[in-house]
Amino acid sequence: MIFRSTIIMVLAAVAVFACRFSPEPSQGEESGVVMSLPSSIGPFIGEPGEVSKVERETLPSDTEMTRMIYHTAGARAVDRDALTTTIVLSGTERRSIHRPEVCLTGQGWSIVDAQTMPVTLADGQEFSVRDLLIEKPQLLEDGSRKNLRAHYVYWFVGSDVTTPSHWTRMWLSSRDSILRNVNHRWAYPAILGLVTDNFEPAAIGQKKRSSDETLDLIKRLIHELAPKFQPKKEDR
Repeated sequence: MIFRSTIIMVLAAVAVFACRFSPEPSQGEESGVVMSLPSSIGPFIGEPGEVSKVERETLPSDTEMTRMIYHTAGARAVDRDALTTTIVLSGTERRSIHRPEVCLTGQGWSIVDAQTMPVTLADGQEFSVRDLLIEKPQLLEDGSRKNLRAHYVYWFVGSDVTTPSHWTRMWLSSRDSILRNVNHRWAYPAILGLVTDNFEPAAIGQKKRSSDETLDLIKRLIHELAPKFQPKKEDR
């Protein structure tokens, strides 16, 4: 018991010493992303997407958010593919960025499957992203219901690092604050693509697309788009 108490006291003293004499961490005023999405990129044409009042009010007031809906060419919406891209940039409060699973389930989505996968960008950069296959009931005009599926692909971007893992992001935040005097101003890019092969194009406003085709489309958009707002980073 005496030995155990001594160890606890020593660890507590080390923690106090570290807090007392460590320099103030950088506030991370420079983010790791550019909060501007291009109006066109590769085969995709962008239209500004609306950020809802609920989203604005849920996040701290100094949180930055930008959204663009990218679609492929086509005379009508039912002839096009469409993907919604959003970037959230944290302010001084850490709750600006959180686990996406929490928001998605709160919006009525259920998570069917999840995977971490590599992507290669047009500038040669390689990093990992997290893909969530999600679904929720969709009410049709005739009163019937069908499950609507989607791929939700996201990752986190710090000052000089990216990670697809919320827990790795938390660890990097703590480690770099203490050891590197860096307070990451995390950004959270995410792309949502609906899986539309279970619906008629007129009902969903997009052309039919399978789950695999949707994921390939998202990866193609990331390949073209990410280098435009995200300089090269170390992947974790």
